[in-house]
Amino acid sequence: ALDFAVEADGTIRFNMYSAPRGSVCTLELVFRYQAQMPYAPIHEVMEGRNERIKRFYAQVWFEDSSEGESVIGVTDPEFEFTHTNELIRKEDIRQFCLVVGNQSDRYVEHTDGVVFAPMDFAGRACWPMTCKSILPKIVDGDVLNLVHMSNGFRILDGAEPLRAGDVVESKAKIVEVTNEESGKRSRIKGHVYRNGKPVVEITTSFFYRGSFTDFANTYRNIDEQPSRVTLQSTKDIAVLKSKEWYVPLEGTGHELHPESILEFRLSSRYRFKSRTVYSNIVTSGRVMMQVSTKEYVHIADVVYECGESYGNPVVEYLKRHGQPIADSYYFENGGYSVMPHGSEFSSITHSPGTNEAYSNISSDHNPIHTNAYFADYADLPGTITHGMWTSASTRKFVETFAADNHPERVKAYEVEFIGMVLPNDQLETKLSHVGMKDGRKLI
Repeated sequence: ALDFAVEADGTIRFNMYSAPRGSVCTLELVFRYQAQMPYAPIHEVMEGRNERIKRFYAQVWFEDSSEGESVIGVTDPEFEFTHTNELIRKEDIRQFCLVVGNQSDRYVEHTDGVVFAPMDFAGRACWPMTCKSILPKIVDGDVLNLVHMSNGFRILDGAEPLRAGDVVESKAKIVEVTNEESGKRSRIKGHVYRNGKPVVEITTSFFYRGSFTDFANTYRNIDEQPSRVTLQSTKDIAVLKSKEWYVPLEGTGHELHPESILEFRLSSRYRFKSRTVYSNIVTSGRVMMQVSTKEYVHIADVVYECGESYGNPVVEYLKRHGQPIADSYYFENGGYSVMPHGSEFSSITHSPGTNEAYSNISSDHNPIHTNAYFADYADLPGTITHGMWTSASTRKFVETFAADNHPERVKAYEVEFIGMVLPNDQLETKLSHVGMKDGRKLI
């Protein structure tokens, strides 16, 4: 699993090996012996280190490493990462459910021959796309120090769940790269498509442990919180019209008047100069007004751009004069448990003793999950369990207890990973109904 060679000029080449799919992948780490520094004469060569590690992961995650290597040099924030012609197979669904412990009848073959895939299976279907979004230069971090922070799936309205026989493609963009005190955060947003139509929205975020100062490469693209503004008086109308970013449309037939109710739905692109100062902000979107029929009509646009600044005046205006449009309602008492009483239906499970099975079915062959040498080099307490295994293993209880054994009722699922799980750890899931969103339960 390890070897090294010392060259005449004092260069030390230290190789670590991993063998996913039976093919050997080599991580080369380069050190240099410097006799003039007797206290610590061996130093790692940092120049090109992150790229060497990324090339190793291109071998690990892709059967054809050139597919991963092709995106390492990407620096464009608008670059779209893609993966095409992914066939969803019955056997893969069966094996995935076996590994995560999901025993729902919905995922086995019946007389009609249809085999649906669990929501989490979308993560496997788009995994090559996700891996590509980890490798580009625009996210210049050490992948060995990568931490998976969150993941989410949402079935789009009107879309049928994925099923065996589907051939899908996936597309995503990196919508955020930001430097924090203890590392660099990236956030990816994309979709899985079937026959050219989006089926599942995917959101995921990663954190690169370390210290970073490359603020020129950092940015955040977000949909701002929708806001509702009631113009109480002619003064309020005059204040809004005075804003250079408020651009009324011509010929709408609708004028602002006292008691007008407006909705702002905006998106922003932030570029950073430092952790607290922006180098550029662009905000745009629509302003809708409620008319006598209670419908909302498009009456104006928001168009704003500025250079170096400490904040976004459009957002600040909405904070002062508007109210967030909440599509979620949370119970005042904090909600109630949806777990059954007694021990007949237990929500206690154990993480696998080895992570090989999930690595194989998910195609996530990151050796920190299966190779003790890599886990130790990454300063981990052991070969940590895949966060996505924990996510899928937990979600089956949502289907069972919150959705009353009707998996199709689960329309969206989001997780945040807040602690490491090691092999054979005991895990217990507790679920509570805490509110409502668009007529659906929030668990």
